[in-house]
Order: sequence, then structure tokens, then C-alpha cells
Amino acid sequence: MHKGLSCLMVLATLMLTGCNGQKQPGTSGQVRLQLGLIYLSQGELSAARRNLQRALQDAPKDYRVLLAMARLCQQENDSAMAQRYFQMALKNAPKNGYVLNNYGAFLCGLGQYDAAHQQFTLAAVQDSAVARADSQERAGYCWLQQKEYASARQMLLQALQNDRHKADALLTEAKKHLEKHELEQARLLLEVYHHSVPATAESLWLEIRFAALEQRTVDKARYGQQLAQNFPQSIQYQHFLANEY
Repeated sequence: MHKGLSCLMVLATLMLTGCNGQKQPGTSGQVRLQLGLIYLSQGELSAARRNLQRALQDAPKDYRVLLAMARLCQQENDSAMAQRYFQMALKNAPKNGYVLNNYGAFLCGLGQYDAAHQQFTLAAVQDSAVARADSQERAGYCWLQQKEYASARQMLLQALQNDRHKADALLTEAKKHLEKHELEQARLLLEVYHHSVPATAESLWLEIRFAALEQRTVDKARYGQQLAQNFPQSIQYQHFLANEY
């Protein structure tokens, strides 16, 4: 599981969700949590730790704070402490889909695939439709990491069917795999994307780069023509005209 995606998942959900039945941080604690997350996203780990530890003192059972601490430990390459914070979050919010999905993503990153998919399965049966779509997405990327392509395709198709907004993240993942020359993974992600949502200038551009990489001249020209017809003013089309693959 890519660290960037895991981080985005944590940062997106922590700021938008509350803690049912738990003591939430006071005003000062909330500010510290928000500052900690900002510093965390910027890679300023010392400042992130300082603020998150103060938020933790204010609300030691708040799963948002515990998840943020887990993410901090991940960025500090302290997997053992990260797992401890994930487990504390799970203890305090055992049926919270966000906790389950983030813990599953962490376990997948460690290569503990069976345990990861167990968390995704638990998240999928929660009441939150968002958590269910997230679990399908996380499971899909985890299957992709395992090179279990049929399962990856199935779960990612379901995720996009339930939440079309996940298409942008999928395209970003396809670009990462293409740049690493991980062609099977990139191919699968582009297929899922174009099966689920209309083509964009960026998705066509990735197809062009893919075709150029594999020296598929006919496909490169075909996607270039689609780019010219549908997105003639796009920067991607300008790159195509300049042969900047």
C-alpha cells in the first residue's frame, strides 16, 4: 500500500469525522490536532509530534488523534509504535470504518495481507457508505500490491461504482506505476478507469505515454487523435504535439 495514499486517507477522514461516544479534544486540542496534521502532511515531523502529543494529552482516547500518531510513527519508520497506536484506536473505536480501513492499509504495507483484508472486510459491513467504498478501494490496491489482478480489478470497479470521486486517485496511482515501469499494474488501473468514467485529457495522455513506452504506434496515434478531438486546448495535447512522452 502506498504511503502517500494511506496518508491522504488519514488526513481526509480525520478532519471531517467526529468521535461518537468519546471525549473529543477541547478547542486547544482540536487546534493542536489540526496543526499536527498540517505539519505531518508537510513532512515536518518534529513540529507534528509536538502538536499531536499535546492533542493526545487532551483526548487520549480520541481515535482521530491516535490515528494521526500512528501515521506520524509510520513516517518516522517506527512500525512497532505505529501498530500500537492503530490498535489503541481500534480498541476505542472497534466498529469505526475509518479506523479499520487505515489499519488495514498499514497492515498491507507491512505485507500482512490476510490481516489487512480482514480489516477491510470488517469495514465493509459498517453502516457508513463512505467506509464501504473506502474498504473496496483499499482492498483493491492491496490486491494489486499482491499481484492478484482479478481481485484487484473487481474491488476497484466496485469502489468506483460506489464513489466516482475515487477516479482521480486511481489515475494518480496509474501514473505512479507507469513511471516505475510497472506496466501490468498501470494497465489494470487505466482499464478500470476507462470502464468506470469518461476519458479525460490526463487519462488519454497516460494511454499515449503507455503506448509510446511499448512502441505501439497505432495506439499512440489513436489516443492522440482522441485528445485532439476532445481536449484540443489541453496542456496534454501540447505535450503530444511536441512529442514529449
